[in-house]
Amino acid sequence: MINKRLGHALLSAVLILGVADIALADNASADKIQDFGPQTFAQLKTQFAGKAFVVSLWSVDCAPCRVELDMLGQMKKAAPDFPLVVISTDSIEKREDAADILDEYQLADEITWMFADSFVERLRFSIDPGWYGELPRSYFYDAEHNMMSHSGILTIEKFKELFPY
Repeated sequence: MINKRLGHALLSAVLILGVADIALADNASADKIQDFGPQTFAQLKTQFAGKAFVVSLWSVDCAPCRVELDMLGQMKKAAPDFPLVVISTDSIEKREDAADILDEYQLADEITWMFADSFVERLRFSIDPGWYGELPRSYFYDAEHNMMSHSGILTIEKFKELFPY
């Protein structure tokens, strides 16, 4: 009888630890998502001074965004040094949902951002004064930071046309 109880207790402990480990793994993905504030984009451009880079804007509730995230995940897998900035336009409170989606598309290891200011118009303006929130939205910067933008789902061919680096 004691052995049976001990066996059940050990099994319960293993299951609890397994669930806790999964929860910690999910939190680790969510922890890589950083707050995007009014000054963040200027700081990102400084970080990429003299370098070409791509910005991908998406949302948890945007089905077309997932097509693009899938493509970007495949591109990052093929070329891990590909200069990609991923920004979710969702409120930072949706961090766990965003982390699950990024994990699904093999982007969980990337440092990403989420809007962390309730005045989203100011955040959009900090990226592009002419952008009104349509998604998915991509920006292609060359080494001199000349920018081209694209709204809607990108194909790999269009992507390579806009970002031949």
